[in-house]
Amino acid sequence: MSKNTSRTDTLAADQAMVDGITKNQSKLPASITVGSTVTTPQAMITVFQGRVTAAKAVIAAEAASSAAVKANNTERANTAALVLAWKQLITAMYKNSPDVLGDYGLAVPKVAQKTAAVKAKAAAKGAATRKTLGTKGTVQKKEALAQESVTTEAPAAPATAVKPAS
Repeated sequence: MSKNTSRTDTLAADQAMVDGITKNQSKLPASITVGSTVTTPQAMITVFQGRVTAAKAVIAAEAASSAAVKANNTERANTAALVLAWKQLITAMYKNSPDVLGDYGLAVPKVAQKTAAVKAKAAAKGAATRKTLGTKGTVQKKEALAQESVTTEAPAAPATAVKPAS
């Protein structure tokens, strides 16, 4: 008896039992008592065949389920852009009517709220940029930024102490 209880192994074991009973049915007794139940080899073939049929139905159902999931994922991937555009259109059309958006299962988009820390960091960065660049045009700003990056990347020359002449 196999210790592996995977579906394919149990299916193969049940089918082997059906084949073995069918092949050796003439050598088996006409009736067998199992516990308090009296059974025949033909009845056992029916029991094992039912198990084989049920296992094959499960395998077929799993295959159909996998195919259905794959078809669903493919359909969703193929229509994602269209659906997103449609939702954005409906949201834009009824932005001021939350009740109508609710009919579509949508909600009024929330406006992102920046925290005070984010605003303070942005203001400090803007002030630093303004201090560095001043009020220049786009070409002059690019030149100033390029000049600044060159000076920050260049290593500083080591300081040498000059001894005074005595």
